[in-house]
Amino acid sequence: MGRTSVLLLALVIVLMSAAGAMASKENARVEALRSLDAASVHAAPQFATAVQCTVNNLGDPAWQISGWLIGMELYKSYQDPGQSCSGPYPFSVEEVHMMIWANTLPCTLFVSVDVESADLTDPDCPVPGELLSLSSEYMFILDQAGYNLYLISVPLDSTATVDGPYFAGFYIANVIDESRGVQMITDDFPALCRDYNIWDPDIGYIDLASNDYFEFPGRIYMFTTGQAGGSGGIQPEPVLSLLKPSNNEIITGPLEVWGVESAGSEIIDSVVFSYKNGGAWTRFDNDNDGSRALRNGVDPAGTGEGFYTILDYFTLNEALYWVKATAYDSLGRTSTDSHLVSIDPTPPDPTLVNPVGMDTLCLPAALIAESDDENLDVMRFMRKNAASNYAVGAVTLNQFDYGDGNGNPVDGNPASAGEDGDYYSGPVAAATAIKYWFDKGFLNTMKEGQYYIPVDTVVERMATLMRTKQEDGTYDDMFYYGLTQYNQTHGNLLLFNSYPNPDYLTMRSLFQEEENFVVMGIGGDPGIYLCLVGVNGLEDLSGYYDVTVTDPVNGTNLTTDVRMNSGNLEILFQGTWHPVDILITVIGGTHTVTWDLIANDADGINGWSYNWSSSTLSDGDLAFISAMAIDDDGRTASDHSLIVYDCGAAFTAADYDGDSDVDSQDLLYLINFIYKDGPIPAGGAHRADANCDDVIDISDVIYAINFFYSGGPSPCY
Repeated sequence: MGRTSVLLLALVIVLMSAAGAMASKENARVEALRSLDAASVHAAPQFATAVQCTVNNLGDPAWQISGWLIGMELYKSYQDPGQSCSGPYPFSVEEVHMMIWANTLPCTLFVSVDVESADLTDPDCPVPGELLSLSSEYMFILDQAGYNLYLISVPLDSTATVDGPYFAGFYIANVIDESRGVQMITDDFPALCRDYNIWDPDIGYIDLASNDYFEFPGRIYMFTTGQAGGSGGIQPEPVLSLLKPSNNEIITGPLEVWGVESAGSEIIDSVVFSYKNGGAWTRFDNDNDGSRALRNGVDPAGTGEGFYTILDYFTLNEALYWVKATAYDSLGRTSTDSHLVSIDPTPPDPTLVNPVGMDTLCLPAALIAESDDENLDVMRFMRKNAASNYAVGAVTLNQFDYGDGNGNPVDGNPASAGEDGDYYSGPVAAATAIKYWFDKGFLNTMKEGQYYIPVDTVVERMATLMRTKQEDGTYDDMFYYGLTQYNQTHGNLLLFNSYPNPDYLTMRSLFQEEENFVVMGIGGDPGIYLCLVGVNGLEDLSGYYDVTVTDPVNGTNLTTDVRMNSGNLEILFQGTWHPVDILITVIGGTHTVTWDLIANDADGINGWSYNWSSSTLSDGDLAFISAMAIDDDGRTASDHSLIVYDCGAAFTAADYDGDSDVDSQDLLYLINFIYKDGPIPAGGAHRADANCDDVIDISDVIYAINFFYSGGPSPCY
């Protein structure tokens, strides 16, 4: 890739601007460093320091550069492990460190770091190249008494393994108040083509040692640490994160406990699951396997959820509980994550007994739900009309446009050529979901600094967070982890959930009724990720359902079939039936879904039920019927059914009041409905269309009068 292309790509990595930035930079000043006594501040240390090598060919800190650092800008520093590490390659980069001076305390900084390859198109002047890894965003509050000099250390979310020099990036995400006096630190040896800074995409990267604003008297004090010789056989310390339950979650159904090891360790022996409500931890399960499906678009997916279990909490007391997962590796190192959840052993989790899923319904009908919650306050029955054919607009992305490994973006990036395009269905599906909600108005999901990033950048962000290149594909737990990590640094506007081994009704309800964006993880050969973008009709004579999905292999939408086979959902893809192993849903946190209230049962004296007798539904209409249970503590949970409304076999033509007799009372019933806002005809409003002209008006009354009194033809329906 040429130098110009590299710079253009780099501009989308950091997109920021600041009013008066150029004038501020031109007023920069240099003064001798006032103190070498630095306080070290570290974001979530995750790697063992005893075996690390420091990539640092810097001299001693010498100068303070005031009036330069404005915030919302990125710094890049060339790193060469060969100058300081013995037997350096392959080198696993783990952490990025940078020294700054803050005159006024406390001072708050929001920081993230990254690693990029070094583009040596011009071997005498390397520039930042392809993004290899990045970190989450961390908040630092600099307020240690007696210190103005700080060494800030940030771990990458996953190691970046390199076979040569590379660039480290340090991004400051907030605007810096000039009164804070935050200053850059350099050594005493300026060098060209080593340190770069970008604060405005129109200006692009500038070389800090040679530019039109202010030339630094030394190299910025930024360095990295990692493992030489590909870690020398030493795996990174485990980094365990809980994916489910979410922190502060109110549990109303099964308590899934799902953990992910995100550092890429290959020597995890076990993950132990525990809970406590005060006092000691109680161990309730462990996972010594952690097997999981890798979906790479090339090979069979394999099976397993990763480090996963379900806590049977029905013997516990209602209370707040900590739920913890602890990873142990074969070197005796551990990593723990815990979340606080609210548990009720008898949650309001309802079961909709009638109607059941895919029922044919005709009114009047009894809506019946059950729940074991002893303090249930109300059962709310609701309806949401469902179009027979339902689709959402989503961008179609071709996975072979990404994963470029040789600097030629138009050669298809196939795995057979040592590139990564075949493996990119996960990042492509995740980016499609992000773009969908961006188009729905959740704009910060694709915003970095003050500028919006293109969907191509989102794809590569996801690939890094999901370790897609390192793993030659994407695991389900890393897919979910990547989404959550991306969300945290892009507005935290979205919510996620996962549903292993779904059935068709669950998939359709999540997609159409609850209006989630749904990603399907399909198994078999090959395993791949598809985005559900349409459902069409119901079961055909072969027992198949018609769906539309995004096809990452071709970058198009694909209409195909799904079916239930021995209780398992399968999809026809590339001529073969594949199991749908998991659904992962993405929804805007403030997105609202509208249901129509049918009725509330607030006492449950005759069971939680309601005799439903009136509706605007017509024969052939689809509708979701929902029973929402609400208890005294405000907990809610729902169960759903998709029904087909059909009274065609239940009512005689002209029997508008549904009493099975055709007489003058039916004519009065029809007239009341059309002219006096009376109740709809039994079986649906469409039955008032007596002459079948698709319009309900006086002509239908005349048609019915002729039938009743003049021997005219029978009304329709």
